[in-house]
Amino acid sequence: MLKRILAVSLALNFSVAAQAASPITLLSEQCIDYRVSLSQAKASDTQLDASVRLERELIGLFNLKDSVRFYRHYPLNRQDRESLLQCQLHLADEFDRLAQDAWLKAQSQQWAASESPGLHHLGQLLTQQIAEQISQEQKAKLHTAQASIAHGLKQKDLSLIIGQDQCRLPDEQVDTQAQTRFDNSIASYLIHQQDETCKRLVWQAYQVRAKQKNQAALSLILETRQAIALEHGFRDYANWSLSHRQLAHPAQVKQYLDSQTQRGPSPWALGAVLAELPKVEVSALTGQALLEAIQSSLEPFGLKFETVNDKMLRLWHQGRLLGELFLAEGARLQKNNARLSPLRQAVVGQQFGQLTLSLPDELDGYRSQELLISAMAEMVSRMIIGGRYYLNNTLGDDQAIARYWLSQYLTDRLLPKLPSNSREAQLKAFSTQLKVFRSKLALSAYQAPENRLYSDMSHEFTLSFGKPWPQAKDAIYSFTGAATQGPLYYLPLWHQSLAREIHARARLDTRALFELLLINEQQLTLEERLTIIFGSAPSVATILERSQHDQPKPIH
Repeated sequence: MLKRILAVSLALNFSVAAQAASPITLLSEQCIDYRVSLSQAKASDTQLDASVRLERELIGLFNLKDSVRFYRHYPLNRQDRESLLQCQLHLADEFDRLAQDAWLKAQSQQWAASESPGLHHLGQLLTQQIAEQISQEQKAKLHTAQASIAHGLKQKDLSLIIGQDQCRLPDEQVDTQAQTRFDNSIASYLIHQQDETCKRLVWQAYQVRAKQKNQAALSLILETRQAIALEHGFRDYANWSLSHRQLAHPAQVKQYLDSQTQRGPSPWALGAVLAELPKVEVSALTGQALLEAIQSSLEPFGLKFETVNDKMLRLWHQGRLLGELFLAEGARLQKNNARLSPLRQAVVGQQFGQLTLSLPDELDGYRSQELLISAMAEMVSRMIIGGRYYLNNTLGDDQAIARYWLSQYLTDRLLPKLPSNSREAQLKAFSTQLKVFRSKLALSAYQAPENRLYSDMSHEFTLSFGKPWPQAKDAIYSFTGAATQGPLYYLPLWHQSLAREIHARARLDTRALFELLLINEQQLTLEERLTIIFGSAPSVATILERSQHDQPKPIH
């Protein structure tokens, strides 16, 4: 009953951040009181029945975790942030309590040995989750430090001191405070400043603006995670966190990141470079018009959208209800961009999916239309996945790769191909290089000093952006991913590379690809599906080699 009440409460309140206090209070109260019982699962006669009964218990816990993530996307006051943090800690403690149960440990290992693909996968994931549990003290340190860093980077009172008179813009010399402080957006400054040296100094200062505020919190995260890795018998956290991934060793991640490194314009010169390039012309569309075009492109896969009212759609696949999509339109959106916020994960036989979509009134550029296409691809991937267990449907690389593949398929159908010398293509190339550089930073930060594969971050910065930056290692404080994803920050890049590889070289037709990647009713492993897609098992080395040649080339 809890999960139904909570879902209704969230669905009624998802679109208004200002009214979020009441549902957050309800969520917090339900969260703190929530407790999973294993009694029915333990009384089961078969392994399958035990797994189904366990899933019924665990799904309430997972729904609460998803609700916490949902509300963290909105601007919240201090009390609500604290309530969500306490809820997050309680749910982590509750799962840790379950992980200590002898029956669940033994049962997970039995499931992992099952010949049933779904049970086998569930057993593997549960066994891994149980092994990765950390102490309450470690969880409290990590969650508190991560929240502190995220809050620190969002603070609007962070400002830059401009030491050189010549680097001040004319409108900054109006009063005494403006003469000594930089409070405008970095983008605005870089656009209006003509002096290349000033651009470089200000951009670099902006990147490390939060170092003093976040240094202690990030150091605590690094120390805590290193201790966790040592407890598990690994020499550092990078090796431990990568051990269950396709790229299972830091050296493989380095090989991949190096293959993606291409020299382009420096970040402070990017605006001037883009200004010289032509934009890709697209016809302006309303959000509703593009949404309908996406729906038409998905119909050949057996998908059907049912309009319940102007705020709600239902998604069906060949007569099976997958879930509901709530629409928020118009003035409530920022930057006129679509944004998808998951509310509830679809799990076959347990619950339908629920997601919210911020739908702009008008989409007049390539990027804004691409964002809506990407959001809809993610929505479909979350709702249609065919697993009967929440963990099977959410953990691992599978769903992300499927989403990126579908997004690329829809983009090819609905948007013009990007010329390599277009503004949009080069902005994408720059964004990739920024993610590559940050991935190198994150990987290096979580390696023991004697094991670090990247010893000179200034050199790595030069490889991507053509200019040296002596303090490049301090950019670790400029993005939250260093504290949250850590060494796994590179994963979206890797997933996109695999999706492009599938899109370009698959031996299956599009309908078969859709069913294999997004539904996966037989619960095949990713390796098994890649073997079917390519006709043979692709090695990591082969994918790494091919991924070198699948990006747009930056303009120097």
